[in-house]
Amino acid sequence: MDLFPYRTRKNQRAIMDTINKILNFEEDFIFESGTGSGKTICTLASTLSFALKNNKKIIYTTRTNAQQRQVIVELRQIRKKIEKNRDKIFGLGIQGRANMCILARNNPDYVKGTSDELSKLCSNEKKKVRSNNKQDGCIYFRRFIEDKIKVDKTLDWIKNELPTAEETIEYCEKYQICPYELNKLLVKDASIVVVPYVYVFENMIRNMLFDWLSVDEKDVILIVDEAHNLPDYVRDLFSIQLSVWMLQNCVIESDKYGNPTLIKDDLTVSDFCKILIDIVRDLRDTYVNNIFENGIIRNNLDKEDAFIPTNEFETEIISRLKTTSKKFYDIISDLIAYGEKIQEYKQKKGKLPRSYIHKLGVFLEFWNNLEDNKYVKLIVDSSEGKNPRIEAYCLDPSIVNYVIKKFYSSIHMSGTLEPLEEYRDSMGLSIDSELVSYPSPYSNENRKILYVSDVTTKYEEILKDKEIIERMKIYISKICTIFPKNTMVFFPSFNYLSKFKRDFNFENLNRNFYFEEQKMSQSALMEIVNEFKSSGLEEGKCATLFSVMGGRISEGMNFPAEQLEIALIVGIPYPKPTAKQRGLQRYYELKFGKGWEYTVEAPTARKLLQSIGRLIRDEKDKGIAVIMDKRANRFKKYIKDLHETNDLINDIELFMNKNF
Repeated sequence: MDLFPYRTRKNQRAIMDTINKILNFEEDFIFESGTGSGKTICTLASTLSFALKNNKKIIYTTRTNAQQRQVIVELRQIRKKIEKNRDKIFGLGIQGRANMCILARNNPDYVKGTSDELSKLCSNEKKKVRSNNKQDGCIYFRRFIEDKIKVDKTLDWIKNELPTAEETIEYCEKYQICPYELNKLLVKDASIVVVPYVYVFENMIRNMLFDWLSVDEKDVILIVDEAHNLPDYVRDLFSIQLSVWMLQNCVIESDKYGNPTLIKDDLTVSDFCKILIDIVRDLRDTYVNNIFENGIIRNNLDKEDAFIPTNEFETEIISRLKTTSKKFYDIISDLIAYGEKIQEYKQKKGKLPRSYIHKLGVFLEFWNNLEDNKYVKLIVDSSEGKNPRIEAYCLDPSIVNYVIKKFYSSIHMSGTLEPLEEYRDSMGLSIDSELVSYPSPYSNENRKILYVSDVTTKYEEILKDKEIIERMKIYISKICTIFPKNTMVFFPSFNYLSKFKRDFNFENLNRNFYFEEQKMSQSALMEIVNEFKSSGLEEGKCATLFSVMGGRISEGMNFPAEQLEIALIVGIPYPKPTAKQRGLQRYYELKFGKGWEYTVEAPTARKLLQSIGRLIRDEKDKGIAVIMDKRANRFKKYIKDLHETNDLINDIELFMNKNF
């Protein structure tokens, strides 16, 4: 409590006491505490107190930049609490090189570079600066090494102000100093470093971070925020894919930078890539497009992916090349070596050192050596036939368990993490890990959750009853007409949202409407979110925001008080029944005997709860959520205050007119 800067609310002392206990015993802690319950400040105050007394450091990992900003804001509040000893608390927010490198941010050719590509680009720019050519190299690095006065002034500003990563970048851009190099100087003095997941779970980047910190993992406490995102993040991080688009870029690259032969004189790099394109398309046609029915092959338009036999891709390559496995491995080595030459050439020319041929070689090497029991091999066609791909999808997020075990202790937290055993098992954490689910600190009187049983988004039922969609539209239209409250409508996917937007009649509804779009930039998204919030705060105005469950708005964004009072949840966001999903479910069934519970039920419940969680952010908030699907009752064990309504409009009216 010596660092906690606020008046405590329900459960907060319990959270901090448990964290103190597990840190003393070097254990792991997995906990769920509802949105707005103060998880961040409780975890910061207790871990910082322990770290300062025991000479430890803290790495706080987040999925999004918005979550990272919140940590820095709370750290400033802790500093205010101990004003006399404020210098003891120093924290630093670090983002990926694509954000921290001002040179990359301002160059459209660099901005989409991978961390490895930007690292090579950075090394080359620094080499130019050190060559003493006054006109060459990165201006931000040059100022960093040449203007000591400005650098020292910036370092003092960061230590005194505790800026967010975005504020640091803005300041450094103004004074033309490299923020990435400044962070490398500062990080060893930080009690807490706030980073994206990749800084911990990608080997090369993690090793770089610990070189900067100059400490061993055993002297670091790991905090994983919004931990429900981590298993899928790890699966994606360790998965790999090869698309027709990428192979076509390999052909273009070979034509531009030379087209050497492979294994024999009549097979060039370009020829090899064209053979791979044919193989990927043939696999798509065999396993995705065609199905057998009564001995007849017909197109399957509803399917987007399929399993492929373990060795089929490489067997097809060897067969079509009429070569051996040994020579195929030689081809892979040659592709990697040739790709590295292209990277070096581009780097010398001041271009992003990207080589698709190098990526192809790395993919083939990975594909041929992966652990088959932890991966599923797929052929995927999710772009209307334009860009089929093969994919090795990682099924087992516990692949990073060895990383977590290196730390002194780890704390995993989220507003929606039930069942905690599923998270523990998925990440391979110890059976002795502390698991606690804290109830909401807010009165149940402030929140009402209803569901209606005459609608559903289940495809088979919609086919049978064409009125289901109309009833949903009527519900949404009536609520937007009768209740002048800011309302959010969550759909199970962007596909559903787009169809609704196309078919819904907005003309007679006296309010503003905003729509989240799938590929909307962060700045554009925040613009519509802020406009939506403003509508709720202005007298006589209100708005409706259409979004998706599991999207950026449904996770981590706050809508206190009048900014959001009604949440309408259209359907149940079950995962699509793809081959990838079936593979995951089968893997968890074999490993834990809980395939459905761990890979379908729990992730769906979390998406529902994340969307509902936008309503209540503090003790003064009130809000009502309505799930428009008869299947909602299946999630009663996760949403304990869920009730069916037979008169939705009347029940909303009774709640809204209630005195709180």
